[in-house]
Amino acid sequence: MLELRDYQKRSLDALESYLRLTVQHGAKTAFVVQTERPYRAVPQLPELPYLCLRIPTGGGKTLMACHALGIATKEYLQAERAVCLWLVPSNTIRDQTLAALRDRQHPYRQAVDAHFGGLVTVMDLTEALYVTRGTLAGETCIIVATLAALRVEDTEGRKVYESSGALMDHFSGLSAELEALLERNGNGIIPYSLCNVLRLWRPVVIMDEAHNARTQLSFDTLARFNPSCIVEFTATPETTHKPEKGQFASNILHHVSAAELKAEDMVKLPIKLETRSEWKEVLAEALKTQRTLEGLALDEEKQTGEYIRPIVLLQAQPKHKDKETLTVEVVRQSLIDDFHIPEDQIAVATGQTREIDDVDLFARDCPIRFIITVAALKEGWDCSFAYVLCSVAEIGSARAVEQVLGRVLRLPRATRKRHAELNCAYAIAASRQFIEAATSLKDALVDNGFQRMEAELFVASEQTQATFFGAGTLFFEAKQVVSEQPDLTTLPAGLQERVTFDPQTQTLTVTKYLTEQDKDELDRCFSTPEGKQSVEAVFRLSRGQPAAAQPPADRGPFRVPMLAIRVDNQLELFEEGHFLDVGWRLSQCDAGLSEAEFPSEEYVSGTAGEIDVTDQGKVEVHFVDQIHRQLRLLGMEPGWDTAGLTNWLDRQIHHPDIVRTESTLFIYQALTGLVQSRGLTIEKLAGEKFRLRTALADKIDQHRRAAAVQAFQRTLFSATPAVVEVGPEIVLEYMLERYAPNWYYDGSYRFHKHYFPLVGELRSEGEEFQCAVFLDQLDTVKWWLRNLERRSEFSFWLQTSTDKFYPDFVALLTDGRILVVEFKGEHLWSNDDSKEKRAVGDLWADRSNGTCLFVMPKGTDWGAIQAKLN
Repeated sequence: MLELRDYQKRSLDALESYLRLTVQHGAKTAFVVQTERPYRAVPQLPELPYLCLRIPTGGGKTLMACHALGIATKEYLQAERAVCLWLVPSNTIRDQTLAALRDRQHPYRQAVDAHFGGLVTVMDLTEALYVTRGTLAGETCIIVATLAALRVEDTEGRKVYESSGALMDHFSGLSAELEALLERNGNGIIPYSLCNVLRLWRPVVIMDEAHNARTQLSFDTLARFNPSCIVEFTATPETTHKPEKGQFASNILHHVSAAELKAEDMVKLPIKLETRSEWKEVLAEALKTQRTLEGLALDEEKQTGEYIRPIVLLQAQPKHKDKETLTVEVVRQSLIDDFHIPEDQIAVATGQTREIDDVDLFARDCPIRFIITVAALKEGWDCSFAYVLCSVAEIGSARAVEQVLGRVLRLPRATRKRHAELNCAYAIAASRQFIEAATSLKDALVDNGFQRMEAELFVASEQTQATFFGAGTLFFEAKQVVSEQPDLTTLPAGLQERVTFDPQTQTLTVTKYLTEQDKDELDRCFSTPEGKQSVEAVFRLSRGQPAAAQPPADRGPFRVPMLAIRVDNQLELFEEGHFLDVGWRLSQCDAGLSEAEFPSEEYVSGTAGEIDVTDQGKVEVHFVDQIHRQLRLLGMEPGWDTAGLTNWLDRQIHHPDIVRTESTLFIYQALTGLVQSRGLTIEKLAGEKFRLRTALADKIDQHRRAAAVQAFQRTLFSATPAVVEVGPEIVLEYMLERYAPNWYYDGSYRFHKHYFPLVGELRSEGEEFQCAVFLDQLDTVKWWLRNLERRSEFSFWLQTSTDKFYPDFVALLTDGRILVVEFKGEHLWSNDDSKEKRAVGDLWADRSNGTCLFVMPKGTDWGAIQAKLN
């Protein structure tokens, strides 16, 4: 089974946490608690969890969707199987998804099977019209369709709402409570329709890049199926929220940055842009780039055995009846006549001509190196051998290149290449204005799910946009497209004469070079962080330098010693395995569940531990309870005994560190204790088995943590501690290509000493931000870095008894020492977690023989940092 990347795990962890919160508090409250952002409910489905995971192009959305189905079933439906309505944007994607999910050897199907024990049936909409009751009751059933096909005006869609004798069995013996949930026709009769079958089973809806799905019509359609939740996966979620106009913004639960994809070797970045004024020069440059890359690919194959044949995607112009254009035919003939490219190396992929359909582009005997298209390749087309995007016409807008650009981003085999050039993508365009071409390319990256700051960072070129004027005197004219209109009236008269702004092209132009004082004056003309970032770029361009400042990372390595332990005279990175291997017996721990841990009466979500619950919140929680009750009414529960329920619970609780003989004995003791002390029956406990599973998992984790704390203290801080060392043998080296923030600092303060160009995951206000500013302004700090959490391979961490601890900031001092700072609010400074972090941080510093320092200031006590440096 294909292993998930770390960023995918983080996204799915966010989904799992949200769904658990939703069971307790409802969709709206859970979203606000987890994201600190407002939740925008859909009028037709006000209590329903409708959320979005934003994943850029190339991020593996479909694989994540397969796991999301398993998570939603277990954590939200609290069931062993589910009905899933899997919606895609087109028939082409539908066919590809069906083929993948039906193939038991495909990673998508393997992911689904892992969650449901292989009891999975995949079908299209036509097959679903004949699905049996036994299939829905006994297996997870995935119905793949387009949203358009479910609309009543569609021929196929009408059948979904029509009565069918093939579905009659689903409606026999239903209770009045279940019948009340079904649609009725004008005569008050319940149709035996697929729509009503789905209403019974409360489908989980997966929206896989379903474009234009957040509309009034779409919501009306979805509401008819009475879904339990909707999870949307997309690179470009809807951000406009104007309900009065039928526009509803997506509830973005979690987003993945392009930097995270790059760090995990999923995409080719940066994109190197070249422009040429004539279209045949563009073709010549594309040909040269392809041949260079193919030569490197041959050498790569000699070193690694991996075969790559770099492909150029050529974007031609459509035919126009009133003027001559650079059509597919013109470009193809030029490749043959002017550049002597063999015809079998050229393929055309347009709506009318589909020469790459059913062609295995990865095959060694495939000769294709150039694919000519116009607007977009066939939906769902994907070939990671595509390295070069070549546009023979002016890039007029982001839309002109958006869809084709996404085709050159995926990295072959999602593995970093030894030749750095094979880790990049290339864009070559016919343009007389480099800035305009770069802007369109950046906009297209945003349309592929990049954040704006990343788009600025990942479009690279050697061009500086400097031009020469005057007789023998060097003057610079610098141009930069900006995101806002500056107020230039505040500039001093002399500077005002040299700075102009063109509102038509949003271009700021500066003649002659800018001084630092000029830059400060110009900076005040802008109000947004993006505008101020543009001032920095135009300042550098005015001096003939690249627009992006050269970060300290280009001036030397940044290495931080890790905490290591000596085992059999060998140094190893100190991790949990070095103390958790010490055995502990779960079966000897207290298995009793208190009334607080597992209430005897059926738990009514929202009445215990609620967070600012309103009447609406109670309605939302009731919505979840109704789903659980409805699915229980449909379920076919077997007869239960203590041994059977013990084994079921053991399979449902993840415990790779505990042998089965220990876990089953503990669970058996817990069950018999509930029966004997509270008079509960096994049948009653089986009816609450998912709630019982959660309570027991929490209890086991409580004992696990207690055992870990004892073992950790014994290993590091006992009278006879293990030998731990900090030195140059085991270090973390920070690298730009591995620095992968999920989001970026966007405040007005401009940091000067951050090791990388952009500061990751730092808010623009608050005490943690003040700590960063303090470090940035210290004379003794050479440079510093915002250390990212949960990036174990690329960030500095110290092992604690429960997990890895990622301090907030790591700095290199001017005297060569390393300073690690963990900010902690005054109200948290004295708790057990903070005490343990200080202890292990101080131990790390102590074992470094004075080369490393650790400090945890109490709130805003910045003097503690200064004192540590003295």
